Amino acid sequence: MPDAAQLRNYARMLRLDPVMEPRLLPPEPPAAVVDSVAETIGAGGRRRRFQGWRSLLLLIFLPVCLIAGYFWIFAADRYETETSFVLRVPGRSVPLAATGANAAGSLVTGIARAADDGFIVRDYLESRDAMQWLVEHADLRGAYARATSDPIWRFPNPIESNTDEGLFKHYQRMMSAKYNSSTGVTQLKIEAFTPHDAQRLATSLLDAAEMLVNRLNRRSRDDAVALAASEVEHMRQRTLAAQAALTEFREREFMIDPTQATLAVVQTIGRLSLDVAQTSVQIRELTQSSANSPQMAQLRNRQAALEAQIVLERQRLAGDAQAIAPRIADYERLMLEREFADKALIAAMTSVETARVEALRQHIYLERVAAPARPDYPAYPWRVIWCLLALVAAYMTWRIWRIVAKDALRHNDL
Repeated sequence: MPDAAQLRNYARMLRLDPVMEPRLLPPEPPAAVVDSVAETIGAGGRRRRFQGWRSLLLLIFLPVCLIAGYFWIFAADRYETETSFVLRVPGRSVPLAATGANAAGSLVTGIARAADDGFIVRDYLESRDAMQWLVEHADLRGAYARATSDPIWRFPNPIESNTDEGLFKHYQRMMSAKYNSSTGVTQLKIEAFTPHDAQRLATSLLDAAEMLVNRLNRRSRDDAVALAASEVEHMRQRTLAAQAALTEFREREFMIDPTQATLAVVQTIGRLSLDVAQTSVQIRELTQSSANSPQMAQLRNRQAALEAQIVLERQRLAGDAQAIAPRIADYERLMLEREFADKALIAAMTSVETARVEALRQHIYLERVAAPARPDYPAYPWRVIWCLLALVAAYMTWRIWRIVAKDALRHNDL
């Protein structure tokens, strides 16, 4: 049995007191005091060992067992299927020289990517409309309710209520859609608790995306045809108005074509000028042969009358507001308006036919790069990885607690 000096040294070491040899040793305590101190030290050690095992049980063993029990007993297998697709539109005609061909100047029609429509389809797949489509056509609620024993991933669960908003949040947890702008490929992933449900949901989402693309095509085609038809109707009304204005002019002016009337006046002026010239020749001949002839006055009167008639005919062409020239200007303006209206009507009718032909073609194509396959192995949960992570986290927590507890005991002993 150790003596009293050794027991005092052990007591100082347990209290972390510096061990110094006193110059004068106190008197030795009685044997009963020494035995009491020894029993106290032994009880404290046993209590610390018991607290260490209890902390190990509470902070490591129990949490890891609970997490492992959830993952190996309650957690449902989640099967993931993946599919990808790309949107294409008919490209514009490009020269063959740009594609490396020898025959320059020839044109070919290629296929281009629909970048903007790819973002539209991705947003649609992540929307409530796509979720509602799956509810109505793919039994989305039934697919998410099959994991009856899993309190976290089933629907409804304690976190997400049995409402449309809760279903939408759960739908966002179970699917993902990513669009690669550089390649134009949209990657769709969706999870379910059975392989058949996963494949069915992915296929139904692809059908919904294709219907969205067709709806966009149909609306663009209908808008194009409707716009062309309205333009045709506008040009038809313009043509009818131009024809009505021309008819009104003819009825008001009592002439079909002012240009024909002008031609008749010009011909009349030409004949009158010819008669004036002939009369002048006759007058000159009589002047030379018989200046006092009684026909001289008659010929002079005829010449004056012809010249006066020529003046009147010229005034009919371009003399005042009642002349033919202003009427010709109005007539030509009306004719020009009618010709423009006719050409515009023909162009609008051609546009309608072109729009109808384009309507028979599909402007956007959804090409499935990879069809959704039926998975034969669950992708989630990662049971072993999560259990190992839980073990590491629990051990680190326990170590931190041990350090804090020892520091607290040390301060209490001081």
